[in-house]
Amino acid sequence: MQIRLVLFFLWLLLPLSSLQAQKVLVCDGATRFPIRDVLVSVDGKNVGLTTWQGIINLPDSFQTASFKKKGYAPEKLFRSEVLRDTVFLFPAEHYLDEVVVIGKQVVDGRELLKKMPKRDILEKRSSGGLGGFDLGLILDKRYRRDRRHVKELREIFKKMDGLEDKEDPILKAYRQTQLELKADSIQKKNEQKELKK
Repeated sequence: MQIRLVLFFLWLLLPLSSLQAQKVLVCDGATRFPIRDVLVSVDGKNVGLTTWQGIINLPDSFQTASFKKKGYAPEKLFRSEVLRDTVFLFPAEHYLDEVVVIGKQVVDGRELLKKMPKRDILEKRSSGGLGGFDLGLILDKRYRRDRRHVKELREIFKKMDGLEDKEDPILKAYRQTQLELKADSIQKKNEQKELKK
């Protein structure tokens, strides 16, 4: 009877001992293989080395855990970070300690675009030094394709804007009147600017 009672208490204490310790697997960050003989310390006190399977038992309550092994960058983690059950150590040759990026010049893209020359793809190119003969343009399939696409798209937009002859005559007359009024107002502004000079 006493032996059964002792075995019963041992059986009850067995789950409690597993609750007090937490198993953590320590792996190589590059290869994902377990690392053996990693020195583990909890709150500055050594706990031990990892097994050949890379496993170490940590106590239930601690603040920080440190993992160190020669050839690997040391890792110091808080308890909440260790709760994920796997810790990765990165080889020292692949490890960057700290990266600081400092910007020296800020480029404003809009201002840069304003300074760039504007050219239409459908314009004729200026004649080169060989009397207007440009072998690069003759062989450039992409340039010819882009010109054809731009020409087709402009025709489609003209149709969508209703600038073709099939347009309703009243709407066409109204649109032309609006364009003329706009052109007159621009001309008057230009005349006023010249009178001020």
